[in-house]
Amino acid sequence: MAETKQNLKIPQRSLSYIGLCLTGVLLFIFLGIIPSGRTMAKLSAKTEDVRFRIEEQRVLAPFYLSLKDKSEKKDSDVLPLPARGKLAQTDIDTLPLVFSTAARKSGMSLASAIPNPNTMTAGGQFLSVNTVLRGNFLDLRKFLINLGAIPYIQHIEEISIQQKPDALEFSLKIWVAVG
Repeated sequence: MAETKQNLKIPQRSLSYIGLCLTGVLLFIFLGIIPSGRTMAKLSAKTEDVRFRIEEQRVLAPFYLSLKDKSEKKDSDVLPLPARGKLAQTDIDTLPLVFSTAARKSGMSLASAIPNPNTMTAGGQFLSVNTVLRGNFLDLRKFLINLGAIPYIQHIEEISIQQKPDALEFSLKIWVAVG
């Protein structure tokens, strides 16, 4: 048997069309599909980052609002400095009530406020009051600010602090102007 030779002759024009189409397809793949795939991956990463931030803000929003409310309710930075006056001698017995009110406003408890009549000077201008309070340091600060608002408080001579099982105990020696 004789071998028959098949002669496959593809026209030159068809080969150039096939090459041109293959070049177009490769250009479309390399210039269109691959860069858009990379862009999609970058956008997906950005989307995931934004989702994380949104979730983080959703979780932290109540905490932020509570801190914002606390900062808006902040006490005035201006200390009360009323004009100095004198306490009438007939009102000396009201001193424990005045100190008790100042302690209650500051969140402390007043254990005692005892005027010391032996400290009254000859002219009767100043009187020492020994005060004992229970609370913490922040409340002591508020108590001292409340004392500053009382016009007849002259000065605080002494502050001593003792640790007790339930709270700190503050002993103050306060001088009151009496007139």
